[in-house]
Amino acid sequence: MRIAALLCLALVLLAAACADAETPACPEGTDPFVEYRLFMGRSNDTGEVVDDAAWAAFLEDTVTPRFPDGLTVLDARGQWRGADGVILKERSKALIVLAPPGEDKMLLTREISEEYKRRFGQEAVLRVVEDVCVTFS
Repeated sequence: MRIAALLCLALVLLAAACADAETPACPEGTDPFVEYRLFMGRSNDTGEVVDDAAWAAFLEDTVTPRFPDGLTVLDARGQWRGADGVILKERSKALIVLAPPGEDKMLLTREISEEYKRRFGQEAVLRVVEDVCVTFS
């Protein structure tokens, strides 16, 4: 009985330590945020399917309503191997969003990713999530 109680206590302490480890210790003058990065190719096997006008419309009707407080879009050149084994090189867009922790923005980035794949016939959207420390100065 004592061993079971000690094991339970150890698990509780371990879980608390892991929870503390997930929150970054930010330097003075900065705040913890979560950075979401989405990398979206503009081509498929038929060529470029997301021209500048299509991207602008997607940004306006799908991305901006989900992140009205701000975001960054970068032009990029991407390369990846498709499911068919062929290496594709294409123009891409990198979308970067910073949000305070605790807000469920992961769902919003998933919605953006799914809509992009559906609308433009894309195989995948790369999403990266990272804890960061920021300051607006």
